[in-house]
Amino acid sequence: MPDCDPLLDSALAYRPTVYEYCQLALRPTLDRAAAERMEEILRRAEAEPLLNLLIDEADGLVARLQPCLGEQRLQQQQQRLRDAIDALWVDELLATCGP
Repeated sequence: MPDCDPLLDSALAYRPTVYEYCQLALRPTLDRAAAERMEEILRRAEAEPLLNLLIDEADGLVARLQPCLGEQRLQQQQQRLRDAIDALWVDELLATCGP
């Protein structure tokens, strides 16, 4: 039987990162170090499609584990995260393409 699946091996290699992401995402608040680590993970996920997929799935799991987080609140948090990521992306673009 050939080596089962390189994709599965790659996904398993991301296990510690996804687990850490879930632990951070389940915290009610993040201190500066935790927020920076979350940012590192999300930046890495932007560059690595499989990690991005796994983080998306982890977000769904985190949402289910927090039943007190209603659908409207979840959408608000996701929008705030999108806005923050967009602002960060614009800042980086300006810094890269600046004078």
